[in-house]
Amino acid sequence: MLVTAVPYLAGYASQGEEWRFTGFLIGVEDGNSYIAKMLTGAEGAWLFRSPFSAEPQRGVIAFLPYLVLGKLSGGSAQHEQLVAIFHTYRFLAGILAALALNDFLVLFIKESKRRLWALIVILIGGGMGWVVALLGMKHYLGSIPLDFLSPESFGLLGLFGLPHLALARALLFWGAACYLKDDNGIRAGVFWSLMGFWQPLYGVIIWVVIGLHGSAELARKHFYQVPGKQRWRFRESYLKKALVAGLISSPLVIYTAVSFMLDPYLAAWNAQNNLVSPHIAHYLIGYGLVLPLAIGGVFRLFRESPDRGSFLASWMIALPVLVNIPISTQRRLAEGIWVVLITGFFAYFKNKKILPFYGKIVIGFLFPTTIFLFWGAFSRARLPSPPLFLPTEKVAAYQALKDLVADQDVVLTAYNTGNSLPAWVPATVVLGHGPETVHLNDWQNRVDAYMEENRGQAACGDFFMETGIDYLFWGPTEKERWAWDPAIKKCLKQVYNAEGYMIYQVKE
Repeated sequence: MLVTAVPYLAGYASQGEEWRFTGFLIGVEDGNSYIAKMLTGAEGAWLFRSPFSAEPQRGVIAFLPYLVLGKLSGGSAQHEQLVAIFHTYRFLAGILAALALNDFLVLFIKESKRRLWALIVILIGGGMGWVVALLGMKHYLGSIPLDFLSPESFGLLGLFGLPHLALARALLFWGAACYLKDDNGIRAGVFWSLMGFWQPLYGVIIWVVIGLHGSAELARKHFYQVPGKQRWRFRESYLKKALVAGLISSPLVIYTAVSFMLDPYLAAWNAQNNLVSPHIAHYLIGYGLVLPLAIGGVFRLFRESPDRGSFLASWMIALPVLVNIPISTQRRLAEGIWVVLITGFFAYFKNKKILPFYGKIVIGFLFPTTIFLFWGAFSRARLPSPPLFLPTEKVAAYQALKDLVADQDVVLTAYNTGNSLPAWVPATVVLGHGPETVHLNDWQNRVDAYMEENRGQAACGDFFMETGIDYLFWGPTEKERWAWDPAIKKCLKQVYNAEGYMIYQVKE
């Protein structure tokens, strides 16, 4: 986790009089959204309402850890505080993920050195997507390689940029360890219930896995192990533990599912949150090198500890079902499979004192992705440019706007500006985030049409009043997109003008 901080420190070292570092090197658009959520929490919010949509929102229990962490900030340099809190959160979440995974691995791999290597591969290893990238097939079958796309499918991306997913993984596997060790499913259910505050969708994954596992174990004991009248001992079965754990962990998952079905804003957000699974070939490329030995390891575990071997097998069997469930966030449902595969892979060699040469070769092929990701992050950190860096003049304009806006004021900007602005200013933007700006294409077309039709006129028409816009942020990005002159508009009052950035307040 200390190593993952180095590229970010390089980004801060690269900022200066001309550029300010956003604090993010991958997934900058989503990174800005997390800081914006923290800023809404700092402003007093306890329910999530996206600052990236001007449409009505009721508020929902979601992203609560970000809202709570935002309340630790305040005063001057608030953006810098929020980014520092975010990366502290990321650092601690990564450590907790490592501890949880170790607690899970010890159930399958007793030898400590072998277990440490398994943990390293899980945390920072990747698949064979780097080969596809080197061959120049960056969008093979309509998708970039899984290693560079999905933090759920491997390990490093979550540690490097998404603390809520790392912490959700920790709770997922602490719960899994309790499920396999305890006589009841209570502790497992508590862990998975807490997991819902970070990623409720993972509840679906573990329900499918433990449902398959509990059913398989009950069937196995009924037909092969327990004779006579004692065959159906449901109260001592894994299926009972699965039902107990599932019931305890269900409230937040059910609440989230119902909210996204019934709330108009959340339903629209979910509809355009396009995280569908890539072609099956990407999963075979990503996992193909370890998959045969992982399956062999599961068979060996099954002979020594049938219940634990069947647990890993259940997760493997569940994967193709999960990543093809007809929802927009299919890709998220691959969470945990990399852990299961690497556990099985190392379990294959559990009876060998020294890892064979071919095993070492396979492990060696799992780390080029890590090298590419770090090299890319360092390269971007050393060469300041948008969106990772913002011009200092733009940041100064954001800080000026922060002193002007009131609660729930709406600001019109171009899309790129609208993505970074809510991370600095507690305001709502019309355009700014793919999923969270609901009906994004309609809003973009509507704004573009207005700018085109109203060009050169002193009257503004009814557009600003109808849409509830309070401020217009005008910089080089807006000038380039719209070629519109706010200075001639009678409905706009200029309240800021410096270094090519202007802010206009909409007159009542």
